[in-house]
Amino acid sequence: MAAIAAFAVTCLTSCMTINSSASITNTPIGTKVGEAKSSIILGIWSTKGKEATLKQACINGGISKINHVEYETELYCGGIVIDHIVRVYGE
Repeated sequence: MAAIAAFAVTCLTSCMTINSSASITNTPIGTKVGEAKSSIILGIWSTKGKEATLKQACINGGISKINHVEYETELYCGGIVIDHIVRVYGE
Protein backbone atom coordinates (compact mmCIF):
# COMPACT_ATOMS: atom_id res chain seq x y z
CA MET A 1 0.00 0.00 0.00
CA ALA A 2 2.86 2.39 0.82
CA ALA A 3 4.37 1.77 -2.62
CA ILE A 4 1.09 2.71 -4.31
CA ALA A 5 0.84 5.88 -2.23
CA ALA A 6 4.45 6.80 -3.05
CA PHE A 7 3.81 6.22 -6.75
CA ALA A 8 0.66 8.38 -6.65
CA VAL A 9 2.48 11.21 -4.87
CA THR A 10 5.32 11.05 -7.40
CA CYS A 11 2.92 11.21 -10.35
CA LEU A 12 0.83 14.02 -8.93
CA THR A 13 3.80 16.19 -7.97
CA SER A 14 5.93 15.60 -11.04
CA CYS A 15 6.63 18.19 -13.71
CA MET A 16 7.93 17.81 -17.26
CA THR A 17 8.88 20.37 -19.91
CA ILE A 18 9.16 19.64 -23.65
CA ASN A 19 10.80 22.26 -25.88
CA SER A 20 11.04 22.40 -29.65
CA SER A 21 12.07 25.22 -31.91
CA ALA A 22 12.39 26.13 -35.58
CA SER A 23 14.46 28.79 -37.29
CA ILE A 24 12.47 30.36 -40.13
CA THR A 25 15.29 32.37 -41.71
CA ASN A 26 19.10 32.46 -41.51
CA THR A 27 19.02 35.82 -39.72
CA PRO A 28 19.75 36.56 -36.06
CA ILE A 29 16.94 35.71 -33.63
CA GLY A 30 15.67 39.31 -33.46
CA THR A 31 15.17 42.06 -30.93
CA LYS A 32 11.50 41.45 -30.13
CA VAL A 33 9.89 38.52 -28.32
CA GLY A 34 6.20 37.63 -28.25
CA GLU A 35 4.60 34.91 -26.17
CA ALA A 36 1.17 33.29 -26.11
CA LYS A 37 0.04 30.72 -23.55
CA SER A 38 -2.94 28.54 -22.77
CA SER A 39 -3.51 25.85 -20.16
CA ILE A 40 -5.58 22.68 -20.29
CA ILE A 41 -6.92 21.25 -17.05
CA LEU A 42 -8.02 17.60 -16.89
CA GLY A 43 -8.02 17.51 -20.68
CA ILE A 44 -11.47 19.09 -20.81
CA TRP A 45 -11.16 22.73 -19.74
CA SER A 46 -8.86 25.29 -21.32
CA THR A 47 -7.88 28.73 -20.09
CA LYS A 48 -7.63 31.36 -22.82
CA GLY A 49 -8.97 28.91 -25.39
CA LYS A 50 -7.05 29.00 -28.65
CA GLU A 51 -4.77 31.91 -27.72
CA ALA A 52 -1.51 29.93 -27.87
CA THR A 53 -1.04 30.66 -31.58
CA LEU A 54 1.74 32.15 -33.69
CA LYS A 55 -0.55 35.02 -34.63
CA GLN A 56 -1.33 35.88 -31.00
CA ALA A 57 2.35 35.63 -30.02
CA CYS A 58 3.23 38.05 -32.86
CA ILE A 59 0.52 40.47 -31.74
CA ASN A 60 1.69 40.28 -28.11
CA GLY A 61 5.29 41.04 -29.14
CA GLY A 62 4.57 43.57 -31.89
CA ILE A 63 6.32 41.32 -34.43
CA SER A 64 5.68 41.53 -38.17
CA LYS A 65 8.64 39.41 -39.39
CA ILE A 66 9.24 36.05 -37.67
CA ASN A 67 12.82 34.77 -37.40
CA HIS A 68 12.55 31.99 -34.82
CA VAL A 69 9.73 30.05 -33.15
CA GLU A 70 9.75 28.02 -29.94
CA TYR A 71 7.01 25.70 -28.72
CA GLU A 72 7.00 24.64 -25.09
CA THR A 73 4.72 22.17 -23.36
CA GLU A 74 4.79 21.88 -19.58
CA LEU A 75 3.01 19.07 -17.75
CA TYR A 76 2.19 19.44 -14.07
CA CYS A 77 0.68 17.02 -11.57
CA GLY A 78 1.24 14.00 -13.77
CA GLY A 79 -0.39 15.67 -16.79
CA ILE A 80 -3.52 16.91 -15.03
CA VAL A 81 -2.51 20.47 -15.98
CA ILE A 82 -0.82 21.11 -19.33
CA ASP A 83 0.53 24.51 -20.41
CA HIS A 84 1.17 25.27 -24.10
CA ILE A 85 3.48 28.20 -24.75
CA VAL A 86 4.41 29.68 -28.16
CA ARG A 87 7.38 32.06 -28.22
CA VAL A 88 8.17 34.08 -31.36
CA TYR A 89 11.35 36.09 -32.01
CA GLY A 90 11.70 38.65 -34.78
CA GLU A 91 11.31 42.23 -35.85
